[in-house]
Amino acid sequence: MSLEFDVIGAGIATTGIPDWEAFLAVLGGQPLVEDRKAPPSALLSPRERRRAPRAAKLSFAAAEQACAMAGLEPSEPIAVFSSGMGDLDITDYMCRTLKDAPELLSPTRFHNSVHNAASGYWSIGAGATGDVTAISGWRDSAATGLLEALSRLGETEQPILLAVYDDLAQGPMRALWPTEHAFSGAIVVTRPGSPKAIARLSAKTIRAREDCADLPAVLAERIPDNPAARLLPLLAQVAGHGQTITVGAEQGPGLQISARPA
Repeated sequence: MSLEFDVIGAGIATTGIPDWEAFLAVLGGQPLVEDRKAPPSALLSPRERRRAPRAAKLSFAAAEQACAMAGLEPSEPIAVFSSGMGDLDITDYMCRTLKDAPELLSPTRFHNSVHNAASGYWSIGAGATGDVTAISGWRDSAATGLLEALSRLGETEQPILLAVYDDLAQGPMRALWPTEHAFSGAIVVTRPGSPKAIARLSAKTIRAREDCADLPAVLAERIPDNPAARLLPLLAQVAGHGQTITVGAEQGPGLQISARPA
């Protein structure tokens, strides 16, 4: 059984690819410029940006792009934030501080240590009063998040924003999460038939551990580096690269996604 859906917006932020335009350039064969960075969030005030954890800023970089492309206010879509490890910077800080000087633990950083910190900041910054969900599927968080977002289409006519993100590991955490590049990808999906559709797709669950897509080498090598980058095949498909792709999952079902006629 397959599920049909439309994509009306997309965004990306990773080392050297700060936005969708840069992504299209790399897909088209242009070199990746490593020192390019995403601009600061337009949703958070300077004070909130100082307080926000790094993972929230990372996820916002792609999510805001996707909403803008979809022509939506960030408060409009239902939102799903999916991450394997959340904020690794704060995890490292918490572990070190609790070991060496627990009395110096920052209340603000402790407050930001929860897995739903990014989605919480999105609720605040976007003024979202609807459903904003935070989930994790470990290294399968791209497939898990996509399944969650698509399943919501059976319950609502609202657009669904999916943001998949994972940061760099810090200190000893690198042994558990050996990632070299932070990554955030986002899409906004709707039920089929949207006049805003930039891609019309059909998804079905399959047993697939590996991701499948025809990507330039500089993009393909990001997938094994950061599990959130397993969203890359879908982002490339939205950009018109590939009729059928696979978003793999090591523990649960992956997704095979095929393009539909416009």
